[in-house]
Amino acid sequence: MKRTRAQLVAILAFLLATLGMSSAAMADEHLRGVVTGRESDGSIDVKTDDSAKVIVVLQEITKVRELSGLRSIKVDASSLIPGLRIKADGDYDPVTHFVAMRVTFSRDDLKLALAIQGGLTPTDNNVAANRAAIDALSQETGQRFSQQQQALQQEGQRIAANDEKITATSGAVDATNNRIANLDDYSVLDTITVYFGNGQAKVAPMYQTQLIDFATKAKGTSAYKVSVEGFASAVGQPALNQRLSAQRADAVAAVLQQNGVAPTNIFVPAAMGTSQQVAPNKTKKDQAQNRRVVVRLMQNRGITGQ
Repeated sequence: MKRTRAQLVAILAFLLATLGMSSAAMADEHLRGVVTGRESDGSIDVKTDDSAKVIVVLQEITKVRELSGLRSIKVDASSLIPGLRIKADGDYDPVTHFVAMRVTFSRDDLKLALAIQGGLTPTDNNVAANRAAIDALSQETGQRFSQQQQALQQEGQRIAANDEKITATSGAVDATNNRIANLDDYSVLDTITVYFGNGQAKVAPMYQTQLIDFATKAKGTSAYKVSVEGFASAVGQPALNQRLSAQRADAVAAVLQQNGVAPTNIFVPAAMGTSQQVAPNKTKKDQAQNRRVVVRLMQNRGITGQ
């Protein structure tokens, strides 16, 4: 039986609608995993629950949401930091790339990732930088020790006829060896705390004066190191607080370097975020106590002999 033109149009419309529904269904894929890094184009590297490595492509239309209970909060893509567990909805294109239409994560997972990034669990970059600084200090101390060894040998030659002096010199060598064995052990010589205004990362003039005095004392100390840890109050968005703590630590480190403290003598400034709160954040006064940078002057016990 011949079909009328109207019937053919209806059948074609039905087929097109069915094809559109199938395509939408095929595109409705998702993955779960942990963010491991970020690409130069803004995409994020994710290790999925089945141990696959996938590049998740973020578009302008990609929705990024933080889930807290029944609430869904719109956040910036910069919140997708390494260590964060996410769920992405979208489509694979090709197998190793996933074009995301929506990315979600829980507030608890964000807190854990911020703690990891903030230094409670050191990142590989911070560990490598600190190890390089310690290696440089070890080399410097080794040269000093070599000079001490030469001086001890000369002294031994001068007092070769005196057994008591030889014994004393031997004891001095043993003491020096013990000091060198403890190169990774530091004593805290001085600590200062720099406080910041709400949402601010600029060092106030009164603290600049204190940091200049601190730098002078550091430069007069042998085999010293300076640690700088930035903190924020637990008020507002966690991602913003994390950035503020990093900016505050960098600002203090910059003042120290501008006043003669060599970068190799400063451990990588740590962004501690809202960890280690010293006050409950219930009042403005309490919050001000948490907006801080703690600076410590440390000396290698292998040099001081303490």
